Amino acid sequence: MIPSSVFAFLRRCVPTVALLVGTSALLLLTDRQSAKRALPAIAVLQQTSSMVLEDAVKGMIAGLAERGFVDGTTVTISRYNAEGDMAQGNAIAREIVGGPFDLVLTSSTPSLQAVATANTRGQLKHVFAAVADPFSAGVGLDRADPLVHPPHLVGYGSLAPVHATFLIARRVNPRLARVGVAHNPSESNSRRFMELARASCKALGIELLEAPVENSSGVIEAVQSTISRGAEAIFVPGDTTVVSAVDSVIATAGKADIPVFSVNPGAPDRGTLFDVGFNFREVGLVAGRLAADLLSGTDPKTVPIRETAQEIPPYLVLNVAVAAAAPDRWRVPEDLKPQARYVIDGAGRHDQPDAVFKGPFDEAPVR
Repeated sequence: MIPSSVFAFLRRCVPTVALLVGTSALLLLTDRQSAKRALPAIAVLQQTSSMVLEDAVKGMIAGLAERGFVDGTTVTISRYNAEGDMAQGNAIAREIVGGPFDLVLTSSTPSLQAVATANTRGQLKHVFAAVADPFSAGVGLDRADPLVHPPHLVGYGSLAPVHATFLIARRVNPRLARVGVAHNPSESNSRRFMELARASCKALGIELLEAPVENSSGVIEAVQSTISRGAEAIFVPGDTTVVSAVDSVIATAGKADIPVFSVNPGAPDRGTLFDVGFNFREVGLVAGRLAADLLSGTDPKTVPIRETAQEIPPYLVLNVAVAAAAPDRWRVPEDLKPQARYVIDGAGRHDQPDAVFKGPFDEAPVR
């Protein structure tokens, strides 16, 4: 039989033991939370859910992982999407800059601009990609000197070769006279593409039928308006608003028996006649590697603004099946086929991973 004095002793010890257990548990939880907070924190913002921007973000995350920054293990990555809403994008940018992040990656020109505006004091290091012409984005860059930029802001421009695109269109249809294009004038990247498209069309004697849009809901109506004005083909520029509705653009043009060509290679067999541009997963990949360099100690002030084409050449996609539907108007020259990374014909898709598009890459002079 246990003496009553022992029971009394145990009763006195229970609160102390409970306190020690509780304190140990709290310290363990705090240590785990502190360890989690100690991981570098990265935010990723994209403007919309288009395939181009999704591919760029996937590439960014893969580029980080290549250098050892793996989400959930050695770094925490939080993804944000403005879903095409400029106001929402600005709000998200402010949230990111005020949040617990060490670095932010942006995919698209509007996302670059939103974060650059919110981050003027340089609270976060900022790496951008999937931006056609960052020098025209109004974020403090100097086209004449790639080392002139805000000390926290670096990244890659990825301006696709517009004149080469129209040269191919003219080769595929030597009689091509009118091309329709929907574009959002509020996007600086779109304005740059349109400058180059106008110059190219002027040099080639092609009439460019323009239809401005404010948001993705107006894209189809804009494309239809160019078709009603006699467009013989539709050009899709590097315009975030229009690219977000590209599948609908292809379907709308198809109903009118009009082909679509673009500077935004997506799914090779999605239905465009041809595309000339970049693999945006590769675009994101180089940006992710750059972000990893900054996290590892590289000073962004020492990094120049770079052009994607310096590291990744643009590539060509040809859909011979689309041209074959109207052989009296559209015919793909044989010498172009070996230059295409993907060729789609009646038998399906043929991958040529080592194919090199020869250009030319010089733009028509902008006047």
